Amino acid sequence: MVDRISIRMYRVGFGDCFLLTFWFGQTPKRVLFDCGSLSKTKAQVAKIADDVVATCTSNDRAALDLVVCTHRHKDHVSGFDNPIWRTVEVGEVWMPWTEDPADPDATRIRNRQSAFAMALSQAISPGVSADLTPLARNSARTIKNAQLALALNSLTNEQAMATLHRGFAGNPPRRFFPARPGDNAAAPSLQTYALTSLPGVQFHILGPSRDEKVIANMDPPAGAAYIAQSNAMPAQSDASAGCEQIWQIGEALFRQQTPGSTFNDEDRIAVEKIAEDPDFSVLAAAIDNAVNNTSLMIMIEAGNQFLLFPGDAQWGTWKAAMDQVEVRELLARTTILKVSHHGSHNGTPKELIESLIGSNVTAFVSTGTVTQWPGIPRGPLMAALNQKTKLARSDVATPPAGFTVKRDLYVEWETAT
Repeated sequence: MVDRISIRMYRVGFGDCFLLTFWFGQTPKRVLFDCGSLSKTKAQVAKIADDVVATCTSNDRAALDLVVCTHRHKDHVSGFDNPIWRTVEVGEVWMPWTEDPADPDATRIRNRQSAFAMALSQAISPGVSADLTPLARNSARTIKNAQLALALNSLTNEQAMATLHRGFAGNPPRRFFPARPGDNAAAPSLQTYALTSLPGVQFHILGPSRDEKVIANMDPPAGAAYIAQSNAMPAQSDASAGCEQIWQIGEALFRQQTPGSTFNDEDRIAVEKIAEDPDFSVLAAAIDNAVNNTSLMIMIEAGNQFLLFPGDAQWGTWKAAMDQVEVRELLARTTILKVSHHGSHNGTPKELIESLIGSNVTAFVSTGTVTQWPGIPRGPLMAALNQKTKLARSDVATPPAGFTVKRDLYVEWETAT
């Protein structure tokens, strides 16, 4: 059985990369949740990937028992665009059901989201094709580039997603959750899985929903979220640091490769009208948030520890989960919390913090200040977490007592099970 667990939160700026180690005596078993950043350069993210691989290497063999891609956004997957992963033996790769190439509903959703983002990017930058577009720079075009980056956050990651779908050593199986219901049976509301390499550890799949209305439900009602505008502890911004320029697929090639897209001329006209509006960033944010709501939400049960990793889940996914009695019971047992969506207003329901979880919770928030989301991390949420939990922030140099730090690379915490 598992003796202890260590949780390593890498300092990726605005992004996520968490390495979990489950210790069976002196034998470590490793689980990686995401590896990406929106605010770090490719070289900086590569250093983090190097450390992950070095940590997982023993006797010249690099191995991970499980890699979890919560969703396809750049700030969660860009680190997988790196040849170093070809040397890493992976037991399994898990992704949300919307990534399943064999699921027609998933394909339709991905294609439509991508088509809207592509059309919006073309409306914003009509001269760009087979595109070389800066993600975000501190210049006269910062606001425009930030809004463009919102639309393209899920489009600029094809090499990283290729690694997750087809890469790694060992030919690992890919699994997509929640599992699709059979021909004559509905999918259970709560699905639980285990890995033979991690005996005694259970993985409870809490989301995303397979209901498209849930995926589209991003903003909580009044009083259900931490919506005040101030930030309690402003962090040093990475927004002025030039991000790597990212090659993007051109529209013609996109249409050639996605013949089943439901995006049509009426949709294009609507997008172009929105792009003429000074507040067209609303649509860009909606596209970005819809992908967030496809996040794989997992509760890991190991002994007396319950580790909640919700990716970037937003209101719809949380509400669907909390509406289920058995899921609420699991949420109430949380002992370790990865804060959703870098501390945004709609990533963590008030009810979760104020009513469901107890006071003996250790929380991690991987965050940073970037142009696209000036209200992240949300000050009132950080204040509530500081009051209710033992909170470690990736953008704060000194964590609470009990955590260890390796320079600017990561924050780590270990607990018995």
